[in-house]
Amino acid sequence: MPSNKDKIIAAAMELFHEQGFQATGLEEILSRCGVVKSNFYYHFKSKEELGRQVIQQKIALMEEQIFGPSLGNRTLGPKERLGRLFRLMQVSAEEHDCRRGCYIGNLVVELGDRYEELRRLLVDFLEDIESRIEACLQEGAANQEINLHGMKARETAVALTALLQGGMLLGKAHRSSFALQYGGKLVKHIIGNGWEGEQHAG
Repeated sequence: MPSNKDKIIAAAMELFHEQGFQATGLEEILSRCGVVKSNFYYHFKSKEELGRQVIQQKIALMEEQIFGPSLGNRTLGPKERLGRLFRLMQVSAEEHDCRRGCYIGNLVVELGDRYEELRRLLVDFLEDIESRIEACLQEGAANQEINLHGMKARETAVALTALLQGGMLLGKAHRSSFALQYGGKLVKHIIGNGWEGEQHAG
């Protein structure tokens, strides 16, 4: 049975994705999870402290569901890992009919400079993903599985991260995952001859 702290974090995680951090009030979070305010302050000093723990848990979930099975899956070749990444991002968007956008991207845009500690957590995560994509590209280029067409792996990694984020944003705007699908096709042409074995990615 989840603890009151877990209930608060779960409710806040959903509400922050549905309507944003700043638009979500403490009373709304407590109403959704059925926890009293005094219990909230037993576990969290402030809403910002709650936000920090929510972001940390969301990052852990994304690692488990998306980035671990794709970029972290060493049983797959570099192209297959990148293909799996785009596919799992597409699946994530489609879970809510492409209405929510990227959890991380939404919060980065919303929080700006007002909540620097929270923003830094998000930016550190995005930079980590860029680095992991870069390592995947370097591996693929070294074994001639991936063609970078004269670009540096770092440059391509940043561009691919932007393509993922842009695909999630357009998905939210159009209520469709077509941008992520087209992004995956574009990447296939950018780095070589497609994702051999992607039909087995599941």
